[in-house]
Amino acid sequence: MSSGSRHVLSRQEKRHKRLAAIIVKQVAKAVSDVYENVSKSSEETRTEAPKDATKTVFSFKQFKSRAPKEFTGEGGPTALFHWFDSIEVTLRQSVCPDDLRTLSATGVFQSQALDWWTAERNKRGNDAAYGLSWDELFGGHAGRIMSSS
Repeated sequence: MSSGSRHVLSRQEKRHKRLAAIIVKQVAKAVSDVYENVSKSSEETRTEAPKDATKTVFSFKQFKSRAPKEFTGEGGPTALFHWFDSIEVTLRQSVCPDDLRTLSATGVFQSQALDWWTAERNKRGNDAAYGLSWDELFGGHAGRIMSSS
């Protein structure tokens, strides 16, 4: 192989990397947009319980009993969308309060997703990381979750 063809291949590889970076950004934006639409839809369908209604107490055991789908961080955007839809249903079925959604959902991370979450917790500190709202976690960080896979 001549040095000229290696140079062309190098340019081609650079183009592929730039294209991959653009795709990751676009997919991350799409994930954020879909998440925003799902969140708006969820907010619109939530109804406030009557004041005299018995408040349901949430526990992680209750959440786990619903067999939440694990997320490995593999499979790209499609896997993330499927997991996100699945975990939303599980959070609702287990009556998980908003302030415990991040703690519960990240409890089913495995493999690359768990590595990413561990790095986030190390960077932010456990309290700050688990204090992220559901919107902050998945609305703003979906691209990072996917780009680390």
